[in-house]
Amino acid sequence: MSGVFFNGQQLITPQSASMLDDSGMFNKNTSVGNIVALLGRAEGGEPFKALRFGSADQAKAVLKGDEVTLKAIERAFDPSSETTGPSTLIFIRINPATRAELALGTAIDLVSTDFGRRNNQIKVKVESASVKGKKLTTAFGNDYFSKDNVYRDAMSVRYTGGEATATLAITSTKAILVAGATTTEIDLIDFPTVQELADRINAVAGFTANVMDGNGLAPTLQALDTAAAANCKAADVIVTAHLQACIDWFNGTGEGFVTASRKDGATGAPANTAFAYLSGASDGIVTNAEWQKAFEVLQQVDAQWICPLSPLAAIHAMADTHVAYMSNVSRKKRRAITGGNVGMSDDEALLAAKNLNSDRTSFIHLGAYDYNPKSKLTLYPAFVVAAAVAGMFAGVAPGVALTNKSMKWRGLERALRVPTDTNVLLAGGVLCLEDGEEGYKVLQSLSTWRNDSNFNRVEQSCGAACDFVLRNVEEAIDPVRGKGGSPRTMADALSRAETRLNALSVPAPMGPGVLVGDAVNPPWRKLTVSLEGDVIRIEYECSPVVPINYALQVAHAVPYSGSASA
Repeated sequence: MSGVFFNGQQLITPQSASMLDDSGMFNKNTSVGNIVALLGRAEGGEPFKALRFGSADQAKAVLKGDEVTLKAIERAFDPSSETTGPSTLIFIRINPATRAELALGTAIDLVSTDFGRRNNQIKVKVESASVKGKKLTTAFGNDYFSKDNVYRDAMSVRYTGGEATATLAITSTKAILVAGATTTEIDLIDFPTVQELADRINAVAGFTANVMDGNGLAPTLQALDTAAAANCKAADVIVTAHLQACIDWFNGTGEGFVTASRKDGATGAPANTAFAYLSGASDGIVTNAEWQKAFEVLQQVDAQWICPLSPLAAIHAMADTHVAYMSNVSRKKRRAITGGNVGMSDDEALLAAKNLNSDRTSFIHLGAYDYNPKSKLTLYPAFVVAAAVAGMFAGVAPGVALTNKSMKWRGLERALRVPTDTNVLLAGGVLCLEDGEEGYKVLQSLSTWRNDSNFNRVEQSCGAACDFVLRNVEEAIDPVRGKGGSPRTMADALSRAETRLNALSVPAPMGPGVLVGDAVNPPWRKLTVSLEGDVIRIEYECSPVVPINYALQVAHAVPYSGSASA
């Protein structure tokens, strides 16, 4: 057998063939995000689900009350006049809230769309319509949805044949046609839409069915109202789906408080009822198990900065374990900012930071003042300040330090003495805020790591820059996995790594190349690729931006000397 192997195929028949090599078309831009995730209590929103928000107002509309949580979100989105906030904030509700419920007779089961005790305030009323069907109303406080004339006439059926009598009956599973002594049963499961059922009825001698009101695509099985045998010889019999029309309104865009489902054995629209309240919803009780479940949900989310809205050391330890696991095992590098409660002393803060001792987790111990929804100046705990710091990190380019950056607070819980108090706190791994003449500033954006003074471990910004570089280059070269080990594959990996490193060589996270003498000192160098067996290795040197924490000057004082003459 002759031929040639081309583009994955053995070509036997002489022919012209072509292929497109798109290996050079890979995305050359950085694509790893810079997203903040908060975990905490809320009065609205589905529990244990990653809820994504683009603004504080959007989050407030979903999460409802809980003043502390909403203040944390507000400040995360707007933490500083010197930095922006995150483009995306993820929130995971930890309290295991449940939905409220209500049965509308034997026809419909209702559950609240949202979760939590506040949904027990929802009430529902069913009335006779002004023309046909039902009038439905749902209310929640001063807000309500209402719809009159909720009905559905699916189709009309008439018998025009020669038999003296003819009837039509609808059960939950069948349409039954009787003409004289002949009975025809049509299984609705075989004809799932009204148009298909009408076509089938029209195939029965003497019967004529017409779809009404554009309901051809409406469902039949478990959707049509049941009806006893009705005479279709003398007049049209209207097959209705009023119950399904009610369900569809509750579940549609015209109503937002409840979700409806058909009860087993339901035959038609619900009976009229005065306002009845939903009940049974609760906010649930939060234990460490709920926090652990929330962190497990966060494992499926790509976020770079996380903040648990809790002052508890056990929760901070969970957060630190989470970021370590995700960074070292699950290839989703991230960092945590944690905070204590109001009234924490410096000694307690030093012990909390010592117990964490993590290069990926920071700890803040001072609360801050801001206005509450009633315009009253309120002291918020340090974990709210931590959320704002996490928002600042998510609002700057990876590698930008928060050192000396101002924050939007109306005051700090107490003023630290600089440097008397701050020397001890910073040395002990506590991220401190300064109450200075120029505002409230982050003294140094450091982690709780105290084992050594490596910049990438102590400085959160420097470590985040390294994370960003590693993830981007890892993503860039990942497409070579599975390819054959060859010089071409090595060249492809080299090109991908070089392209991504060049894209990263901006003021952050690695900084631009700078001229030193007659040569440029590059942000990366010595890029090599090696192949051994089924392992390809990429190695390079990179220089993530290290923040300037100290600005020192030396003035050399010398005595004046000179001469004078007359």
